[in-house]
Amino acid sequence: MKGLTKVLMATSMVALAGCSSMVEIPERDAYAQPKWYQSCASSGKEGYFWKTTEYAYACGAGESRYQQASEEQAYAFAMNNFAKRINGSVDSKTEVIFDNDVRDTYTKVSYIVDDTRIRQHLEEERVTYVYAGQQYFFVKLKMPKDVFDGLVAENVRLQELAARSE
Repeated sequence: MKGLTKVLMATSMVALAGCSSMVEIPERDAYAQPKWYQSCASSGKEGYFWKTTEYAYACGAGESRYQQASEEQAYAFAMNNFAKRINGSVDSKTEVIFDNDVRDTYTKVSYIVDDTRIRQHLEEERVTYVYAGQQYFFVKLKMPKDVFDGLVAENVRLQELAARSE
């Protein structure tokens, strides 16, 4: 009987410990965005008066019925924001056509991001919640500014090499 009591006590302790390590995802009554997402700076300094470090930031948001899908969307958008600043180009074209004194205007803007190497980033903040049956996930990534500037410089060198070889 003593052995059974010990087993039951151990099992209940494990169950209680398992429950205490879980975090309940909050359910909201209205859609909301974190303040840091609303004003996501592209760079900034962190630290104290004599010891500050400069970082590059990128934010992303995801929405899905599935929690993991909303996370992956947010991370993909945040990483894409880094990539656009490191290796992005804009192609735009506007055409104005006159046909029998009738003007027709067509504008196309295309934002192209080639494959971009992003070797390091540090996650800073993230928020997740449920609203109207959807999972919402927001993430703010940070990367040391010297690493970011190095990736930009590397990309410029690669573009120059590619231009020379053409």
